[in-house]
Amino acid sequence: MLASLSTTNLIEEVLSFRNDAFYNLVEEQCGSVVLEVMKAQDISSVECLLEINNIFAFLELDSDDLIQLKRKAGIYLNDGSYMLKKGIMYKVENFLRSLRTLNQQYSIANLHHNCFASSDVIISNDVLQRFPFIRTIITYEKIIMSSKIDLTFLNIILKNIFNNLISDERGYRYDNIVRQFAASIYILGGRTTYDFLRLNIPALLPSVQIIQSYIAASENHLIEGLFNYNRIRDHFNLNQSTLGFCVEDCTAVVPKITYDTLSNPFIGFARPLDANGIPVADSFSTESFARFECCTSTLSSTKSLNAFVIQPLSSSSNHISPYLLAAFGTDGKFTTADVLSRWHHIYQESKKKMFAS
Repeated sequence: MLASLSTTNLIEEVLSFRNDAFYNLVEEQCGSVVLEVMKAQDISSVECLLEINNIFAFLELDSDDLIQLKRKAGIYLNDGSYMLKKGIMYKVENFLRSLRTLNQQYSIANLHHNCFASSDVIISNDVLQRFPFIRTIITYEKIIMSSKIDLTFLNIILKNIFNNLISDERGYRYDNIVRQFAASIYILGGRTTYDFLRLNIPALLPSVQIIQSYIAASENHLIEGLFNYNRIRDHFNLNQSTLGFCVEDCTAVVPKITYDTLSNPFIGFARPLDANGIPVADSFSTESFARFECCTSTLSSTKSLNAFVIQPLSSSSNHISPYLLAAFGTDGKFTTADVLSRWHHIYQESKKKMFAS
């Protein structure tokens, strides 16, 4: 059984290990040298080990009996100082971290079982002082319980935060609802806002790298200038609607050239329009740096963002969210004829896709 254990996958059973079972666990996880260090100090159980802050402090003692053990666990430097081997320290730190995490989770599970076995819950003063909002909840529990406000999302967030706080940071997990919330913050607020919130609310939001990967893996990846009529049709079918209205809006943006690794174009140049007033696809896809350099010196950059949103209509009282049909950058140089042609084209394409079999 012990051969199947790892420092990242210890089971609750090991917390009760002592004597031979404990020594076998230590030898497998940390090696024979650490086992000798344990035995020399008469550390014979997991319970005893967790009460000791530093098992290597023992080797700092000036004793001839420890010279042989010291040479196995570290090296003597020319200046007479002694240094532990990094590999041994790493194994022990990982082992202890896993045991402490497991012990903490076990203690919390026991506390939860004991406390909630009855209808009354005892909360210590220390907890109330550190988290005063608990006192507020208790004081106004009747008002909160009778409130018509949906607190489901708040519960999910708080549960996710506290589940992460009792774990090692590398083991943080995020509910799918929290990931969707985090993606919305990142998209609407940008990286600066996201970093600010993540810094001030620990254990709530995933890292920027994780949320970027989450967004990139989404099926709703937006490609500049692409009018996604198939998605619009699916959105209408999902909401059982056949009528809707479309709006076009333009907003100023800060000029910036970026590269989309998924669809392979440069984003930030003002796209040329075709005869229907639609932006030309793949206008700035290139594998050549010389071509990119030519674009930056000859083409105008985006000054505004054109967005097209369709709002389905429904006879029911349920609110239907709008859907983004397309978006593209522009320098504002287009004519009335371009706009009219574009709207006629959008109408014809939407009608064709909507009634396609």
